[in-house]
Amino acid sequence: MVRAIIIEHLEPHVSPWLMSEYRYVSKLFKEVLIFTNVRREDDRDMLKGLGLVLSDTAVKVVRELKACNVIVLDPQAKKELKRAELVRADAVIIGGIMGDHPPRGRTRELLTSKFREELSRNLGRKQLTIAGTAYVLWRMLRGAELRDIAIKEGLTIEVNLGRVMLTIELPYAFPYDRGKPVIPEDYIDVVARRTVYYEGAELYKY
Repeated sequence: MVRAIIIEHLEPHVSPWLMSEYRYVSKLFKEVLIFTNVRREDDRDMLKGLGLVLSDTAVKVVRELKACNVIVLDPQAKKELKRAELVRADAVIIGGIMGDHPPRGRTRELLTSKFREELSRNLGRKQLTIAGTAYVLWRMLRGAELRDIAIKEGLTIEVNLGRVMLTIELPYAFPYDRGKPVIPEDYIDVVARRTVYYEGAELYKY
């Protein structure tokens, strides 16, 4: 029985995009959700109400929880997660990392390396978003095997900015439900704002 879903926060700060991902995970797992390694006080304030928020690392929290069966999710892990392993786990750890393309293996470097190799599992060696990872876990805990969940790589988002149509290509993998990608409600808006922001436009401001 999973007693804790742990997100090890590994970005410099909680950005709007990251916050969108974290809110979605909270909707699925709020009662057992723990954010670890949240060092900045303003970030801890932002995450209040989404789950338990700690400045301690996942390694320390797992030790204090006396969790025996722990799974670290890592796209580069050698073994694929099986439902039988998941339902026996005391805790599952997700890296709070915004993905890179191509992937740089930051989960392995910053998180998996701190745990035993046999604890790491992948979800098909695909780079899912944090929200997508949580959804896959949620489905598996409710009876699905990983092979039963549709996961597709790449997502194209089109946003109408008045006289301009912005096309955004996301290289990550997304789970699908009834033919639609599983994403947070505000995901498209947040991604569009970030994209326009980094292109130097003044149409959106955080």
